[in-house]
Amino acid sequence: MSYLSGCFERSVDPEEQIVVKVNEETLNLKDFAEQLANQLRGLDALTVKDKSAVDREKRTIIRDFITNSLTKKWAKENNVFVRKEQLEAKIDSIRSIYPDDLAFRRALATQGLKFEDWREKLRVSLLQELVVLELSKNIEDPSKEELLTYYNHHKETYKFPEQVRLSQIVLETEANAKQIVEELKKGKKIDHLAKSFSTTPEGANGGDIGWVERGTLDVFDKAFNMKVGHRSDIIKSPYGYHIYQVTGKRKERKLSFQEVRPKIARLLREKREQALYASWLELQIRTSRVFKDEELIETVSVVTRKE
Repeated sequence: MSYLSGCFERSVDPEEQIVVKVNEETLNLKDFAEQLANQLRGLDALTVKDKSAVDREKRTIIRDFITNSLTKKWAKENNVFVRKEQLEAKIDSIRSIYPDDLAFRRALATQGLKFEDWREKLRVSLLQELVVLELSKNIEDPSKEELLTYYNHHKETYKFPEQVRLSQIVLETEANAKQIVEELKKGKKIDHLAKSFSTTPEGANGGDIGWVERGTLDVFDKAFNMKVGHRSDIIKSPYGYHIYQVTGKRKERKLSFQEVRPKIARLLREKREQALYASWLELQIRTSRVFKDEELIETVSVVTRKE
């Protein structure tokens, strides 16, 4: 496990030493050290011994504290707040991922978090989303010309290669594969046989491996010269003996501007929102009183030891 140590002034209670102060809100050394311990909890001992990795986690904690403090102050001044029902709905949504409340609480415990502390972190996260929405409400949507310009400069992004869809059976021996071929010749369906005899996981789904691009696996490349409904010969690979059937084909195509227009519009708007938020945050920092005790931050170190 890992724990934190530091060289502190004996005359000053560590809990009273200020690591960061943003306007009137402070982060003391005790809380900073606890947060750092929680951040490092999930890392391996080798990484924890890396000073650059520890310093990176320290910077993350400091950055988040400053951002959260400025967000809360601005939200309060502009009457932006998280409604109780919003917070509870989000909590319920996250809890539903776990089989029961005990498992949820255990997950928090492994992160060194008490429920109330986690709840507050979640509230601030939702508050940040609301602040971004408030800041972005007057952003103009990108024009058609902007959307077209982006599309024309990123056409390769919206290009899809030729694909085939295959259902296959994979057998361990050539003799077994030949027996399956005889069953197919009698009219048996490849999906039914795959469920019973294929040695690969997709056998449970009738051998359907989905859409495949050229070059995915050498044994599948022949399928691009086959018609839909046609079946391959027995083909050997490191995985066994394959027999597959082409169940669908897609030609190489590029999505049209109209097909991707909504996606591009969302992307460009998100970029504008991110740029606006970055500018807003920079302004908040410039116009606020932000203090960091770099020397004190440096004193917090990590010592690894065995239980």
